Amino acid sequence: MSPDPASPLRVGVIGCGQFMRQQHIQTVARSGQLVLQHLADRNEQALTDVADRYHPVRRSTNWEEVVADPAVDVVVVGIVPEFHPAVARAALAHGKPVYVEKPLAPTVAECRAVEQLARRLNLPVAVGFNRRFAPATRAMAAAFRQAKAPVSLYYRLADDERIRPPEQHWKTVDRLLTETVHIFDLLCHLLAAEPVEIYARESRPNDALITVDYANGSRATILSTSHASLAQPKEHLEAALGEGRFVTMDDYVEVRTGGCANLPGVQTFAGRAYDGCDNRHVDAFARHGLSALLEQRHAYEKAMRESGVLADSGNPAAWAEARRLLGEPPPPQINYAPDKGWGAALEEFCAAIAARRTPGNATARDGNRATACALAARQSIQSRQPMMLDPASWQT
Repeated sequence: MSPDPASPLRVGVIGCGQFMRQQHIQTVARSGQLVLQHLADRNEQALTDVADRYHPVRRSTNWEEVVADPAVDVVVVGIVPEFHPAVARAALAHGKPVYVEKPLAPTVAECRAVEQLARRLNLPVAVGFNRRFAPATRAMAAAFRQAKAPVSLYYRLADDERIRPPEQHWKTVDRLLTETVHIFDLLCHLLAAEPVEIYARESRPNDALITVDYANGSRATILSTSHASLAQPKEHLEAALGEGRFVTMDDYVEVRTGGCANLPGVQTFAGRAYDGCDNRHVDAFARHGLSALLEQRHAYEKAMRESGVLADSGNPAAWAEARRLLGEPPPPQINYAPDKGWGAALEEFCAAIAARRTPGNATARDGNRATACALAARQSIQSRQPMMLDPASWQT
């Protein structure tokens, strides 16, 4: 920890992939309260590219050097998930609070090992369930708090995975674990209830319908698919809150409610800005919500299709053509354009560490729950049977 609570918090970042470059590293670089103390990635070219732009105090190709660095106050981890638990445990063992991207670990046992170590050492662990911190989520939560009966809801999480370049194909191996965990966590947060049963079916790989029952009688159906279109909003929620109340959300840029006291019928939310990008979407989303998002997504999908990226995302010439079609500077990666709380989540964790208070982030226990839900959904698909969940497995 910093010897002076008033001094900037020194952050060690492990991972220089696309997500880390565009999210957590930019968040640290923009903050007057944070210092990019130590940056690591085993890919020397990626490390050099990012370090030359954001100028960390130190850089390394070994993550072990980050967690052992006495000048680092807090560690942020965003690498291939199978390494998350080992890095988190090492950071904790060196006395560092740690912010770990989702999933916390691929197994419940590994999640619990991280949680138990953190508890024994009295150090905080946060899991990168950023959607809790999105401005649109605060609006949804206000509506959910007015529900008088069990809630029924539907959530769509839809991508066109053809856009992923080859180095990101690990993200498509098991979408339930690498992506849908976000929604398992978010729905528990909104419903303030524990999941008790999951039933899932998959029509093709990474194309699942999942029904989750909760201890308070609520029920959610999640469509999680990699076979959608870039032209449609990635995420959508609609919930029947009872007694004439409802809430809908589209990709964190627009929330609509009805029958909810003291809540506007429509709220729109600004997008997130990125270095080196055309950031006109930030204000456009705030002014026009869903219509502005759809305009941007249609243009982005058209460029990806006409350039050939959707036919072969490993073709550098196709990406070069896509960049030409998108213009200079380009818009951000399409799923990053809305503000889904990435910056606010990391800022909350770091501010809490600096102030020596408990962070308001999702904890290792929450990470355990989300992993348990993903694994139960996979077991349900394989067995064609509903799977019971035992909250004691993540509450102890």
